[in-house]
Amino acid sequence: MLERHDVRLVALSKDTIVDAAFHRRRDGLKPEVTLLSDPELAVIRQFGLEHHKAVEFSTGRFTIAGIPLALVPAFKTMAIPTTMLIDEHGVIRWIDQTDDYRLRSDETMVTEAVENAFAQ
Repeated sequence: MLERHDVRLVALSKDTIVDAAFHRRRDGLKPEVTLLSDPELAVIRQFGLEHHKAVEFSTGRFTIAGIPLALVPAFKTMAIPTTMLIDEHGVIRWIDQTDDYRLRSDETMVTEAVENAFAQ
């Protein structure tokens, strides 16, 4: 369906190139999907898509015999999960975004957005 409308799928994340390659294999992504790496969030910040709410745990500062006594929660920075449909002129025709970094756009919603944006 995407090919019919000459739509290309491009994913931008803060993953390193090595991590992106791992995700491509793990998730069975086709070679037609372009994966872009932005580990420093330079492009992600330009789009205003920086997310500060994801929590990660690191080992505590206190140790006994090299064993950490506690896990310390901290916020990590990542990209806000966002799906955009951008036309050949750079105009954003559709956007789907969530505050929950674990959620991604539904395939049905994306398909419907493509059909609506490029219906003749």
